[in-house]
Amino acid sequence: MKSRILQDEQKKIPKLICFDLDGTLYQDKVIYKNIITHFFQDTPYYEWIEPIQGKMDNILEGTETLKCGQFLPKKQAEFPEKIEDLFAVSGTAALLLESPEKWLDRKKYSYISDGWTLAMYLARRIGWEGERFWERFQKARAELVGETFGPEPDDELRDLLLKLREKGIYLVLCSNAKKSGGEALLKHLHLSECFDEVVFDADKPHSMRTRMEEWGIDPAEMLFIGDQGYFDLYAGKLAGARTMLVSPYYIEDQGLWDIRKNTLEELKEFLGKM
Repeated sequence: MKSRILQDEQKKIPKLICFDLDGTLYQDKVIYKNIITHFFQDTPYYEWIEPIQGKMDNILEGTETLKCGQFLPKKQAEFPEKIEDLFAVSGTAALLLESPEKWLDRKKYSYISDGWTLAMYLARRIGWEGERFWERFQKARAELVGETFGPEPDDELRDLLLKLREKGIYLVLCSNAKKSGGEALLKHLHLSECFDEVVFDADKPHSMRTRMEEWGIDPAEMLFIGDQGYFDLYAGKLAGARTMLVSPYYIEDQGLWDIRKNTLEELKEFLGKM
């Protein structure tokens, strides 16, 4: 009996683990609110900053009609007169539907999965777009590597990742973040040497099918770990890989993923058992 249990556990150890970076290898409680400040502070809506931040907390906790795990239409609010006008959209947990294809058009819909994506969506609701949007967003992202708001390095996580590599598990970091900001954050977190392969500007999930083919490993022997179901896990799930959602928030499609962890501490405990 013990031999069979050991064999079953060994089958669960993947040959490849694909990690997301932002929100997965650290958990942000500050920057997503600062994103709102950066986008709203010099607009006619600057007085809405704190109330919006409070409403965002309610959404992340799952106490509003609008929830993480939903796709929302990319539509600027027309002459918003009150805060509620920014949130007057109908969301759909499309990944729970039999045919979600309509909602996967990124030109028409945004997937809301955490404070970052929600803040960015609200910025677009008041008219931010194009290069102006990304320039303002990078001001908030730069705070991740500062002492005031940035996450602290976790040496225990670093040691766990290095041990997994020593064990022969191929570790990939795959992030949609731009390379300059992503590399700076990875260095700040002391995780630069922890991965066999690092990919920024990854265009997840659209690039993942080709990437998985290049890895040359049976998807059933892969594990995808991330905090955003659609961007980080969906492509892996469709291909037959195991998936792990790591997020402290209520997410409407959270039941789709094989494993659910709420905190970084729970993720480290899981990795340690490997």
